[in-house]
Amino acid sequence: MLKTIKTTIYPILLAITLFNMVVGCKAAQSETKTNAFPIVASIDLVHIVDDKVKVEITVNNFDTDTISYYLPKVVPGTYQNNNYGKFIEDFKAFDVLGNPIYVQKYGDNRWKINNARRVQKITYWVHDTFDSESTHDVFSPTGSNILENKNFVLNLYAFVGYFDGLKENTYHLFIKHPKALKASTSLVETISEDTINTPNEDVDLFVFKRYADVADNPIMYSSPNRVTFAVNGIDVLVSLYSNKESHKATKIMEQMERVIRAQKNFLGDINSTKKYSILLYLSSSKSDDAKGYGALEHNTSTIVVLPESLSPEKLREALTDVVSHEFFHIVTPLTIHAEEIHNFDYNNPKMSEHLWLYEGTTEYFSLLFQITQGLITKEIFLERVLGKMEASKKFDNTMSFTTMSKNILVEPYRKNYRNVYEKGALISMCLDIIMREKSGGSYGVLDLIKNLSNKFGIDMPFKDKELIKVIKEISYPEISEFLQKHVVGNAPIDYDFYLKKVGVHYGVQHLPSSYFIFEQQPFVTGSEASKEVVFTSGIVYNSFLKNLGVLGGDVLLSINDKKYNLKNIYDLFGDSNQWKIGDEITFKIRRNNEVVTLKSKVIEPTVEKIILEQDPNASAQQINLFKKWIND
Repeated sequence: MLKTIKTTIYPILLAITLFNMVVGCKAAQSETKTNAFPIVASIDLVHIVDDKVKVEITVNNFDTDTISYYLPKVVPGTYQNNNYGKFIEDFKAFDVLGNPIYVQKYGDNRWKINNARRVQKITYWVHDTFDSESTHDVFSPTGSNILENKNFVLNLYAFVGYFDGLKENTYHLFIKHPKALKASTSLVETISEDTINTPNEDVDLFVFKRYADVADNPIMYSSPNRVTFAVNGIDVLVSLYSNKESHKATKIMEQMERVIRAQKNFLGDINSTKKYSILLYLSSSKSDDAKGYGALEHNTSTIVVLPESLSPEKLREALTDVVSHEFFHIVTPLTIHAEEIHNFDYNNPKMSEHLWLYEGTTEYFSLLFQITQGLITKEIFLERVLGKMEASKKFDNTMSFTTMSKNILVEPYRKNYRNVYEKGALISMCLDIIMREKSGGSYGVLDLIKNLSNKFGIDMPFKDKELIKVIKEISYPEISEFLQKHVVGNAPIDYDFYLKKVGVHYGVQHLPSSYFIFEQQPFVTGSEASKEVVFTSGIVYNSFLKNLGVLGGDVLLSINDKKYNLKNIYDLFGDSNQWKIGDEITFKIRRNNEVVTLKSKVIEPTVEKIILEQDPNASAQQINLFKKWIND
């Protein structure tokens, strides 16, 4: 667990002294750097004013006349313009005597400071995003929360910015917080010997080698509700905030340990991190609380936002889905990433071409590991594959994936972003099947990722335009051909062609249905205007209604002489439960202003569902390849 610094001295007063005290705080060298000293930042979580926290940045010896300070417009993993500078107010700069220095704001995220050589500190106040989501588009897990004396969700890029040319400087971050609230993070605290205890406040110190590490390491402060466990060399922290205390971390630990252990077994010797933190914020879902449910990946942690109203079982299910995806980001983009990500420009971002790799392969792994590690059945796995095939049809299937990735922040590419989780995963599935076929089942997409991890690494990014060439060298020419045709090019993918290689084809499953509803989808609806019962259009009816001859838009008048309308529409469900198989049934409906009588016998209602299944006539080669694919 993390240790807490105990001190009464406000961090800024310690800053200059600690320049020379903290071990390992030398700043990394950069050609653009103008200042070798660390950037010292302080966040005060004790003295909250109007739901805002104060941030103070201490600097030393600027050797330029003017300098600009920025909050990010975009951060890695968000793929949209959030403009975190919009949540900053009362930005001021001061010299060593406390005299104000002129500051001019440009746009949402930049403050230009004149007479920079005189600057000793800057201060500003930060609003959180959770309680004002109706006024902006910041997705909750990418935002921040300020809930005095209860909870603070700190995506640090929303609080601490960077100076132009100094992103490679070391950062010292002091966080002053109520003693009852503890920090949950993958960061390791730096301990200072020169501290003083107080009854109600603590100060934590974290050191970062560059701004990218500040942006990549979230912290959540709350009353301790957390568990830790070790899985195959990784220390895992699960920290949970529940305002009503209706959920406990201990209740989800077993499921999280089971999932992450399976993921580590799947990854094998890929071991890019020693720590991983799951920071879970459970929202009240009220108007002043987070409503964007989901997660944001960081290299060694993830912030998850879910509704507090979930039952314990549903919470475990939701977390399993989230962690199944987010945890695999320790592989990509942590270990495998382009120069555009490694040297990310937070205000003029140049996006990488390879979202199919960062998000698509990650999403594919989140499916594949569950079947290879025995967490789900073959039927469920194939159902999820089919679900992605169907979901991908909602997007532009002729759009180059690399072009989309490179331009993901603008339309029409942005509206296709969700396809990285659908078609992106299917791209990796096809690559996997191709490599399994070429290698006789011994080499797949996981092996490709392992080889890429060995060639590149956390501190060795690849060049965007050279990745496919490298993949060709360490796999097969057919892989390069596929990527050039379907990822760089805009040719749609024939998924049936690749699934046939592993002996999978389409089948039909007959599922039991109620007479007027199937899986929360009613076949009838009530018209408020006419007060009539109308059969729903645009959906597939069950076998009973098909056999009867009902069409979408038909108005139901009566069944066996009992009249139905908006007032007694729910009687349909109760009355139909009394029907007996083989009974005569008579519907009167109105179709195109004409009354029509439909007669039939009551039959067992079923709904046809298209599924993916193993072909019973598959060849021995197809069967063997299928087994190698899913580790059967």
